[in-house]
Amino acid sequence: MVPHEPATPDVLAAFRTALRGQYDVQRELGRGGMGIVLLARDERLDRAVALKVLPPELAQAPETRERFLREARMAAQLSHPNIVPVHRADEIGGFAFFAMGYVDGESLGDRIRSRGPLPAGDVVRTLREVAWALAYAHARGIVHRDIKPDNILIERAGGRAIVTDFGIARADFNPSLTQDGLVLGTVHYMSPEQASGEPLDGRSDLYALGCIGFLALSGQLPFDGTVPHAVLVAHATKEPPALRSVAPHVPPGIAAVIDRCLRKSRDARFATGEELADALGKALEAIVEETPAGAQLSLSADDAAQVWRRAAELQAEAAARLESRMRATSSQRAVGAGSAGAGAPHGHASGQGAQAAPSDAYRLRDVEAAAIEAGISQRFVALALDELRAREPGVSLAPVVSPFTERLAPRVLGTAQRTLSVSRVFPAAPRTVLPALGRALQGAPWMLELRDTLGGHPLDGGVLVFDFPPIGSNVTYKWTWTRYGLYAKQARVTLAPVPGNTNACEVTMTIDLREGYVANLVGASVMSGLGAFGGGVAGLAIAKAALALSGLAMLGPAVGAAALMAVAGVAVTGPMYRWEVRAAAKELDQALGAIAVSMRAQDIFGEAPPKRPTPPPFDITGMGI
Repeated sequence: MVPHEPATPDVLAAFRTALRGQYDVQRELGRGGMGIVLLARDERLDRAVALKVLPPELAQAPETRERFLREARMAAQLSHPNIVPVHRADEIGGFAFFAMGYVDGESLGDRIRSRGPLPAGDVVRTLREVAWALAYAHARGIVHRDIKPDNILIERAGGRAIVTDFGIARADFNPSLTQDGLVLGTVHYMSPEQASGEPLDGRSDLYALGCIGFLALSGQLPFDGTVPHAVLVAHATKEPPALRSVAPHVPPGIAAVIDRCLRKSRDARFATGEELADALGKALEAIVEETPAGAQLSLSADDAAQVWRRAAELQAEAAARLESRMRATSSQRAVGAGSAGAGAPHGHASGQGAQAAPSDAYRLRDVEAAAIEAGISQRFVALALDELRAREPGVSLAPVVSPFTERLAPRVLGTAQRTLSVSRVFPAAPRTVLPALGRALQGAPWMLELRDTLGGHPLDGGVLVFDFPPIGSNVTYKWTWTRYGLYAKQARVTLAPVPGNTNACEVTMTIDLREGYVANLVGASVMSGLGAFGGGVAGLAIAKAALALSGLAMLGPAVGAAALMAVAGVAVTGPMYRWEVRAAAKELDQALGAIAVSMRAQDIFGEAPPKRPTPPPFDITGMGI
């Protein structure tokens, strides 16, 4: 099928008019050879839906119209958590369309294109869920026939894989609707029997899933080329390379499963999707069992509860920032924010593969899953986990500061705030913002150094951890109050799509104020001590000037003045600390502003701005000090 030309505004306007009172069409999500996909709101049920519409010029062709309507009928028969549901198929005003569930996320194809090879654990999870979906469809006599990365959607919130686009599916494994000489599907993922035009069964979809796994794990296709016919011939006649021959880092058990999916003979492949899913699960379990003792980090029940509580607090702070921003911008459309409870999720039991952990311990994967199930975002879980420091393998994790320090600090510093976060919303998709963020924050004058990523890729809710530069690393030091007022050592940066708008991204920079508690408490003690000393000296001087007092009489004014100055030293600590927090927030906001500058430079000049040379370190010896 030759892709159609983009729909004109008049066509889309006519479609909006035809659906008025039923669907509020908002924007285009994508397009392909079988139609345009639009985001809309079902006005009767008040829910977001994706509308797939066949333009009138294509609907005039009987074969195309029949294939489009058959897609709706096929998909409507399927009800599975890993298959996009179809709610309605209809024709209105000359437009054939169907409404399906809207998936807030991205396609597996987009993820591979933006990130390259993916972690084996993530790939296995996605392949298993797709295999389950295909097994369900195959059991009902439906072969997808076009399984490819762009037809697998990854839900943003929980990472669930959802299969879509049954546009060329066939019921009862019947190829009769295929025209002579026309092979439907995407050539890079076609099974040998599909490339040869033979009748198909579900094992053809499993071959395509093997091609997807090969690509996701290695970054390469088993057969590639610019000439479609040559790729088809390769699928039909050539043996694919072994996965580990091009990606030796892939665990052998997982590679063996993918290699079996790509066998030329369908009898040599897995017989069903369930069998494939089971094989993937066993390969992943083998990796966990082979991991050296101590390498599988687990948390005690108390530490897991602490992570849940802290993640909920971080999410509550984010919700408060959102609410504040919404109040300040009354013209902006309100966005609902889920509430986060103060306690840990209840009733969660650790699941498969937890035999190596004590009965009162939770694997990190289980802690994250339970938090997400309770409505806590993955990025806040990653932040909470990073706020705990490991002592040594196999030992429970220790908190950032002692409980005594955490109780004392709010009383002395005058605030219970434990995290400082600053956010900005950028009018671009997260994958566009991420490279600009890297250029801006790692370049002069901000000079942050990337230390690690937590909780997965930053486009999947993971957290970027940056170290602040030491003083003297450049002439214009931008982190004075953040680094030497609050004594923060690291900044954590997250990217999150704005709900309901895939072309907007919120970037949040977070520092843990508790890292500087001890230093600020010591500073308060020093100020109190200096105040007491100064007050005592002043009291002695005042008493001595009276000339009428004995040595013992002089002690009273000295002690009184010392006590007053000590109290004054403590009293000034709180306001000064809170001022430093506000000054650090301005520094974080200025750093986020540099991301916007980097994005504008890219738009104007068509390339990333040149990296400025790093100024030489500040040399105090040149000042004669």
